[in-house]
Order: sequence, then structure tokens, then C-alpha cells
Amino acid sequence: MDPGVSQMPLFPRRRAPIVDASTVDLPDLQILAELVRTCTRADTYDDVVDRGFGAVVRDTGWTFGLVWHIAPGEKQLTWYRSVGSVPALLRGRSADFEYRFGEGAAGRAWATKDVVFVPDASRAEGVAARAAVAAGVVCALALPLVEDDRVVGVLEFVGDSPQDPSIVPVMSIVGCTLGQTLTRLHAVERIEASRVDLKATSAVLHNVNTAEDERAAMRAALDTIRTEFGWAYGSVWRVDERGVLAFDVESGDAGAEFREVTRTSTFAKGVGLAGRTWSTGDLVFEPDMAQVTDCVRAPAAGRAGVRAGVCLPLRIDGQIVGTMDFFSTKAMTLSEDRVEALRNTAFLVSDSLGRQRSSMRIRKAGEDLLASITEVERHVAEAARVAAEAARITHEASAVVERLASSSREIGDVVKVITGIAEQTNLLALNATIEAARAGDTGKGFAVVAGEVKDLAQETAKATEEVEEKVQAIQADASSVVQALHRVSETVARINDVQRSIGGVLGEQHRTTRSVLGHG
Repeated sequence: MDPGVSQMPLFPRRRAPIVDASTVDLPDLQILAELVRTCTRADTYDDVVDRGFGAVVRDTGWTFGLVWHIAPGEKQLTWYRSVGSVPALLRGRSADFEYRFGEGAAGRAWATKDVVFVPDASRAEGVAARAAVAAGVVCALALPLVEDDRVVGVLEFVGDSPQDPSIVPVMSIVGCTLGQTLTRLHAVERIEASRVDLKATSAVLHNVNTAEDERAAMRAALDTIRTEFGWAYGSVWRVDERGVLAFDVESGDAGAEFREVTRTSTFAKGVGLAGRTWSTGDLVFEPDMAQVTDCVRAPAAGRAGVRAGVCLPLRIDGQIVGTMDFFSTKAMTLSEDRVEALRNTAFLVSDSLGRQRSSMRIRKAGEDLLASITEVERHVAEAARVAAEAARITHEASAVVERLASSSREIGDVVKVITGIAEQTNLLALNATIEAARAGDTGKGFAVVAGEVKDLAQETAKATEEVEEKVQAIQADASSVVQALHRVSETVARINDVQRSIGGVLGEQHRTTRSVLGHG
């Protein structure tokens, strides 16, 4: 028995009725003694049911026995287990019967908190009673199990032959003995259940927090909760873009048909176990999945032997983003401690998923930032290369202009020489003209040549002046260009300094971002 499942949550702490030993037959005393020995040796609830309750059913002449549960807050008795020889007509049908408060022998034992003996089952009313009579049941006796003045279960003895009413006191002792034993075992099992809950919660916390990503965390949570709490099958559902719960991942096995239906199903808000969990935002437990009317998996659950199911909400940033459900192939109810433990695991899983999702967003932003920094670094490097090339070109241009200025100065010197020659030529032409005039007619030809030379010297002087003006303009422009290129060179140098500074900052950001992202 899973110690966390409250199959009989609490049991009576009543004193056994005082019975005159002289009225108790020796066989009955032997039965009671053997029951006490069995209860003393029993370690689990199932031991008490199988060996203790089963032996009493057999040794006191009853045909079979039924164990009924009343879960906290429930309003009907639910069948848990049968012992002895259940008639063929009733075999497999006990689970279909549910006694309400005051109905049938078990329901009346619940209502009166006392032993109820039905010597003639044919006079009993109700569908279950008629089915029992049809199966050969003649009589029945029901013993309430009481804890803190609350009936928490009923043991029912059923016979196919009459029983003497004198057996009632002995059966009362049997009920008290079994109840006290079950109370003791329940206390032990409750402690063990707390240990299991703590161990399971710790395992969930460890496994989801060491998962590499959200998907791995979800898988770890599903596997851990299923195995630690003893469920047969579990599945995760996510709210998709259509606004429905869609299957995501599974763990364990509950039969091929049930798994196939699970994989192909979707649930709207409020529909089915998962949909109701989504709607309420809280844990939803179903002790009998076959009886769920709004779930497409219910028929397959019945055929696969799936009995109980529980569903937990997954909430991130206050929003339900999915659910986790788990199923058992055995009957169970959940203790309040187990319900709280499951709620805690759902909170831990939701918290881990939220942190995984935030971490993923941070990682994505970091990767984008890293890519942007890398791209900016590339552009900065390219800009630095262009700036260096510009500096080189500027330097070369400055050298060319310097050479141009030097050449223009040399041209100016040549112009000065030419100007001097022109002036000398003009002076010689003037002297020749004077000498020609003195010579008279014999010097006329020479005077003509002297005049031509004079005119040529004057034109040369004029052209030389124009060249000098151009050279001076070139020299002025070259000086301006040199100054401009010098300023450009200084600006490019400053740009290079800024680029190097930016490159250093970006490099540090790049290293820091890689470190944050765990890239080494």
C-alpha cells in the first residue's frame, strides 16, 4: 500500500465492548486470539485486511467481506477491497455500488456509528441489496470504523447462510480490534507518508533545478513525480496557440489504448480532468476515472484498468500555461498531506519553468547582444581600416602637394630668371635702337631688328608676369591644401583613437557577455 494514499485515512480509538466471557464460545475466543496475534504482527493496512479481516470472515462463517471507505468530504461509501469468496454475480460489481449515508447495512452503520446486523437480506431495500439477494446473499453485518467521533470506513461481513444474532458482540470486539490496529498502522503510515512526501518534493526540486532547459525540466518533473509518488502514468499538457490544452510529453505506461487516446486528445477550458484544472487553477482529483463523464479518456481508462487520476496546474507569471496529470491502476484516495505535497511539487515545477523561461529570454537577449557587439566590432574594425587608409592617402596627398609647392617655387625662380633676361633683352634692344639712330641710314635695318627684339622682350616680360601670378596662386592654394590636409590628418588620427577606444570597450563587453552566457 502506498503510504500516501488514505485508503482508510483514520480508524477508531474505541474501547472494545465489555462481553461476559462465559457467553463467548471457545472457537470465538480462539478467533479473537488469532486476530490479536495477526494484528500485532501486521505491518501494513493491506496485511490487516488480507490476514486479519480475511481470517475473521473465513473463521466466523461469513462468505465474503467488503471494505468501504469514506474519504474526507465525501458523501458516500466507496468500495475499496473484497476478501473471501465473492459470488460470481457480484464479482467485479462491488466497485459499482456506492452507499450513501443511511443506505444499506454499511450506510446505516455509518449513520448510527454502531454495528448493524441484517439477519434477512431479502427484506432489505435498494438496488445493491436486490443484486446481493439474487447472488445468494442471506445476511450481513456492518461494523463502523470511527475516529474522533467521525465514521471513516465500514467493514461489511456478508453470508450465504443464516448467522445467529449472538455473534454480534463478538463481531463488535472484532471491529474494535481491527480498528485499533488500523489506527496504529495509519499513524505509522502517515509518518512514512510524510517522509515519502518530503523525499519526493526534494527530488523534484533537485531534478528540475539541475535540468539544462525548460524541456528537460518538464521531463524531469514528470518522471520524478510519477515514480516518487507511485503513479503508473503521467502526461503534460500545454496551452497552445489555438487556446486548448494539447498533449506534450508522457511518462510511464497505462496501456496502449489509453496512451493513444491521450496523445491525440485536446481539452478546452473546463472540460475533462485537465480542462477543469485549467479552469479552477487548482489540483483536481478523480478517484474513479471511468465515472468521469466529460473526459474523452474515460472509456479507455475503464478498459485499461486506470482507476484514479490527479491533475496539477502549471502557472508562469500568474497564467496557467499547462497541466500535469497522473494516473493509477489501483483504487486510491489522497490524504490531505499528499494533496498538499502534490500542490507543492506543482508550485516548484511552475517556479522552475518560470526561471527556465526567464533564463531562456535572458540567454536569447544575451546571444542577440553578443551578435550585435560582434557586428559593431566588425564595423568598427572596418571603420578603423578605412580611417587608416584615409590617413595614408592624406599623407600621400600632403606629400604631393608639398612637392607641387616646391615645384611652383622652383618655377617662380625660373620666372625670375626669365624676367631678368627679358629686362636685359629689353635694355639691349633699347641701346641697339639708340645706336641704330646714330648710324643713320646704315643702322635702319638694325633698328628694325632691335624694335622686334624690344617688342619680344616686352611680351616675354608680360607673359612672365602672368606666369608668376599663376605660380603665386598655385603656391597659395598648395599652402591652403597642405593646411587642410594637416587638419584632415589630425581628425583621422582622433578618429583612430576613438575607434580604438570603442574597440576596447566592445571587446570588454564581448568578453563579459560570453562569460554571462557561459561561453568561457
